Order: sequence, then C-alpha cells, then structure tokens
Amino acid sequence: MQATANNGGVQPQGADAPPIDDRQTLLQNLLAKRREAIAGRAGSGIEEEWTEDEEHYQGIDDANRAFQSANMLYRSRSKALLSGQQQGQQPTRSVVFLNITRPYVDAASARVADMLLPTDDRAWEIKATPLPTLSQLQLTKLAEAMRMPSTEAVQEAMEQQAQLAQEAATKMQKAIEDPLVESNWHGEVRQVIEDAARCGSGVLKGPFPVMRTVRMTRQDPVTQLKTQFKVDEIKPGSKRIDFWNFFPDPACGENIHAGSFTFEREYIGKRQIMDLLKDESYDRAELLAVLREGPAKTREGTESVYRHGDDEFEMWIFHGHCMRQQLAAMGVELDEGAEEQLPAMAVMINDRLVKAVLSPLESGEFPYDVLAWQRRPGMPWGIGVSRQIRTVQRMLVASTRAMMDNSGLSAAPQVVISNGITPVDGVYTLRPGKLWRAEAGSDVPDVTKAFASFSVTSVQNELMNIINFALKMAEDTTGMPAMLQGIRGDAPQTLGGMQMQNNNATSVLRRLAKRFDDYMTRPHIQRYFDWMMSYSDDDNIKGDFEIEVRASSALVERDAQQQFLMSLLEASANPVYDLDPAKLAAELCRGQRLDPKNFQLTEEQKAQRAQQSQDPTLQAKAQLLGAQAIKAQADAERAQALTVGARVEAQYSAVQTAQVIEQIPGTATTADALLRSAGSIDMDAAPIVPQASGAGEVPPVEVPTNTNPLTPANPASPAVGMQAGIETQADDGVRS
Repeated sequence: MQATANNGGVQPQGADAPPIDDRQTLLQNLLAKRREAIAGRAGSGIEEEWTEDEEHYQGIDDANRAFQSANMLYRSRSKALLSGQQQGQQPTRSVVFLNITRPYVDAASARVADMLLPTDDRAWEIKATPLPTLSQLQLTKLAEAMRMPSTEAVQEAMEQQAQLAQEAATKMQKAIEDPLVESNWHGEVRQVIEDAARCGSGVLKGPFPVMRTVRMTRQDPVTQLKTQFKVDEIKPGSKRIDFWNFFPDPACGENIHAGSFTFEREYIGKRQIMDLLKDESYDRAELLAVLREGPAKTREGTESVYRHGDDEFEMWIFHGHCMRQQLAAMGVELDEGAEEQLPAMAVMINDRLVKAVLSPLESGEFPYDVLAWQRRPGMPWGIGVSRQIRTVQRMLVASTRAMMDNSGLSAAPQVVISNGITPVDGVYTLRPGKLWRAEAGSDVPDVTKAFASFSVTSVQNELMNIINFALKMAEDTTGMPAMLQGIRGDAPQTLGGMQMQNNNATSVLRRLAKRFDDYMTRPHIQRYFDWMMSYSDDDNIKGDFEIEVRASSALVERDAQQQFLMSLLEASANPVYDLDPAKLAAELCRGQRLDPKNFQLTEEQKAQRAQQSQDPTLQAKAQLLGAQAIKAQADAERAQALTVGARVEAQYSAVQTAQVIEQIPGTATTADALLRSAGSIDMDAAPIVPQASGAGEVPPVEVPTNTNPLTPANPASPAVGMQAGIETQADDGVRS
C-alpha cells in the first residue's frame, strides 16, 4: 500500500488496484482548481470593494438601500431584505444620495474611449524587421556563402527581400484587422474601459474560435441567375468578459499569465446547449445528460451584482495545463512525442465535463487580458474612479443629508405644551384655527403661557462650505479635472493658458494610455499574430514581423492638439498670421475622425460659384463698388486736367506780369499792395524790384528828338527806329 496522488488518499497498488478513470480524475482536478480560484478571489477582499463601487455608481448605501427599486443591484436588494428593512418604510432622516460618482466615472471612460478608439486610425501596426546593415567584409562572406557574383547582388537581394517582407506585413495587418472588425473591437473594448473606470478592472478575451457565417453570391454562367449561399468558417474573435465571471489563479500576482490556470463563468440557456450538440468537439452524451438534469440549483462563486435567471445553466471554461493521458481519455488526438503536460481548454456544465481540447494557442498563453485603471500591488485587479472618489462621495452625502435635516428642523419651530392642554380633535399637530382645551386639573394658571416655541439654528452656510470642499477634492483625488467634463473652471482665456491646462488635464490619461498599450493592445495583437502564423492558409502573410504599438499615446496628444487648432482657426481670420483657414478646418476634421473631402467644395463647384452669383445683394454691391471706382478715376483725371490748365494760365499771367514790371517797375509795389488788401500773403520777404524810391513814382522817360522813321537816330542801324516806341507785338491794353 502506497500513497498516490490520485485523490490524495491511500490507494491499493498492484493487480488488485481498480483501473484509474482518467476522465473522472481530470474532472476532479478541474473542480478542485475551480474551488481554489473561487476561494482565492473571495479571500482577497476584492469582491466587497467591487460591490461597494457598484453601489456608489448606482447611488446606493446603507441608509437608502431599502428604498431602491427592484431593478437596481440584485445583491443590494437581497441585503436590504435580509436585514429586515421593508420597502416603503418612512425614514426618520434624509436619505438623499447626491451622486457624483456616476458622472466622474462616465466622463473618464468616455474621454479615454474617445481617444484610444479612433474610427480613422488603429493603436497598433505590423512592421517588418528592419534590414540589417552589413560591412563590406560581411557582404563578401555572404556572397561566397550564397554563391553570388558580387556584394552588390547580395545587397540587392536583401533589399528585395525587405520589400517583400513589408508587403507581407501589410497583408498580415489586414488579416488581423478583419476579425477584429467582425468582433466589434471598438464596442467590446469600450465596455472594458467602462468596467475599469467603474470598478478598476476590465477583462478582454481573445482570440478564441468563433463560428462565422459568410454570405456569398454565385452567378450561373448559362442562365446568369445569381444564387446566394452561406458558408460557415471558424475565425478568431474577441469579446468583453464581465470581471465578476473571471477567476484567475490566486498565485498569479499582478499578471494573470504568471498563474497556472484561469476559469471563466458564463450563463447560457437551453437553446444554446442544443446548438452545442452540432459541434463535434463537445461530448454529446454529457450534453444530453445536462439537458435532462436542468440547471443546477446551487451556484458556484459569488454571483454578479445582476441576478441571472433560474432557468440558465452555469458553464465554466478552463484554460491551463492538463496531463497527456487524461486528455487522451477525453478523445484528444496527440502526437507520439507529446509532453506530459499540455496546454488545454475544458468546458464544464453542471459539474459535467462536456469538452476537453488542446489550447488553440500553441504557446499555451491564456486568451485573456486585464486592464487595471490604477494598479494594486500583488493583485491583477485595479482601482477605479469609483474607489478613488469613495471618501469624497461619503463626505458629500453626509454633508448634504445634514443640510437637508437642518433645513427641515429649522423650517418649523419646536412646540412645547404644558400639562393639562389637549387638542379638541385628539391629534397633536398644529394647523390654522385649531382648538385646544385646558383640562380642569391643569397646572397652567395662564393659558397664554400654555404653549412655547423654539427655533432650531440654521447652519446652511457652514454645511455648504463642506459641500464645496468635497466637490473640489473630487477633482484632486481622481485626477480628472472638471475641464474633462466640459466645465472650463478657472482656465485662462489666453491661448497659452488653455494649452497648459489641456496638457495638465491629459497627464492622467497619458498614463492610462501607456497601460492600455502594455497590458491590452500589445499582448492581444501578439496572440492574433500567433494565430495567423499557425492557422492561416495564406503563406504570403507570414514572416518575421514585429508589432508596434504606437498610436495610443499619440492619440492622446492629438486630442490635446485639437484644442490648440481651434484657437488657431479663430486667429486665421487675421491676415497678420498668414494662416490658411481651409487647411486648419481640414486638420480639425481629421482630428474628429472625419474626412475633410466630404465637406470641401470640388473644383467644379468652385468654378460654378465663380461664374454664378448666388446672392443678388452681393452682386449689386459689387457693381456699385465698380461704378464708384470708375467715377473716382474719372474725377481724378478731371482734377488733373483742371490742375494742368490752372498751371498754364498761371504761367501765362506770370509772363505778362513780368513784362509789365520790366517796362514799368513801379507797378510792382502797387500790385503787392492790392494783393495784401485782398488777403494774400507775400511768400518772398524782399521786393521783386528793389529800386522802389517811393510809392507810385514813375521815372522820367527820355523822349527822342527825331521821330521820323525814315531818318532813324542811329545811322549805323536804320532798322532800330522802325519799331521804336512799340513795346509788344499785339495790343494787350497796356499803353506806354
């Protein structure tokens, strides 16, 4: 007799030992591991915190638990009924719950999902490994090894190989993106982010085999008729898992992949089990036995906060390592050189083992990823916004309820009645015109002193200060300023101030974006890459690639840049900045995951707009401006012509005046006096004719003695006397 590891007890050995049922042994091992996972999670205390976070998100606490409707959290309703509280019981104090947890959680999850899940971009990229740079000696040795004529041929072959690898990487990226789109990647990850913001942890499963139905059409070459048919094929998929239904190995630490196994709980109906009968990988006899038994009455593990139907079956999915002979007993086909322990996946319903197969991933990695909003030391679960704001929420609820209680007490006075004073109607309440009776044995000598009232002091302002303090602390404890909720607060109006506050507001989101890259995107896409390398029929997409997670942090930066671009769009109206509003608007559209081409005018529309006037008012205004411009040009030309004529006339007058002054110098003084009397200002200080001896004096003129033109006075020049006495050629009205 020796102790064996079958069931932990002493078993008979040798020929008398009963045959070992490997199938039953595998089932018992799985049930033992499940109990271990359930007890480990319950003992960690995380489930109590999840319940509190869920309750605060719904606005439930011990004071108002009994007054919630039946469609609220199931466990909170059960706790209220078990504690003996009855719905409809009137509370003696205020039970108002001023919920700020829900808006903070919703704002945080919506903001993160909006930045990390863009519709026009992805947070990952498949890239080929870079081309190595070799020395001349290495190229020479490689050419000899490859039997190539020269090192240039080796370099060219390497470049061609790199180009082919890049094309294969692009095809691999499309091959991975296709099942993600079919699995509604954005919708599933958005729910994971909401779970992480609410309770600190979100679980994403994938890739796992999913039966997809592809609809195709075929056209008959003879009749030209099109026929539609369906093709079922197995593809990888991803989905969000409720963290209440996920049980990792308690010894995994902060990384679930460091553990030995994981369990997933799922609730399915009778119809879904009947659909499983069509899958050959399931044990048909066990499934039929499950249908005959019906749903188990006892449920394993802590139930979710939402109650599932009594007619639903509890299904457990196991991922971990199993013994080779146990898998063989389940009908799993194994290679001859298989190891003793192999990565496997098993399914149990009603504690019946209905399926056991090898893990779809050859690496044996679990198809789960856990996103922790804020890490917890030694645990894979995180801390969410609801837990961060819990203390502030309790402060706010307590101060609000105190304010409501004080308001109710101070609104009406407290009335004291002496002995022997009774109401006529027998009801001790105050109302207008009510009658009171003083009994015969009353100890009140004066009925005016039978009543006394006291007012409770109102402390509304003091309590309001506590409420404002709690609201301010909510931003500091969560790291989510009010600006992320659409409230500007004290943000400066300047462009630099707004940019500074945007950077500060997104600092927490940058940290979460890096966690999203490291713990969700990279391992998830890596498993899809391994799946494609193992199961894809297209060898052209396979190669030595690397996964670059590059977009999450960049997307956070792009979101912050949107605020800066909005400010630039306003500044582009000023021509001083030399900014193009059309280009800025296009960049803003790209930042909002919109194609700017959907909003911009085409070249034909621009030409039509230039030819056709769409607004008669603008056309009339343009014509008026054109007519005014023409009139202004004509006025300028006319003014220029008048100016030239005035100048010519002035020059002619100046010449005539100069001739008169030259002949009669005395007229200059008289002319200056006339101009001064008319208000003119003499621009020259000195007189034009400096020889003026007196005002109006005319020097004597010498009269020639010989006036006969036939006998001139100068015999040497007979022609001089011909025009003697003639000052001008034409009669200008001046006589000498």
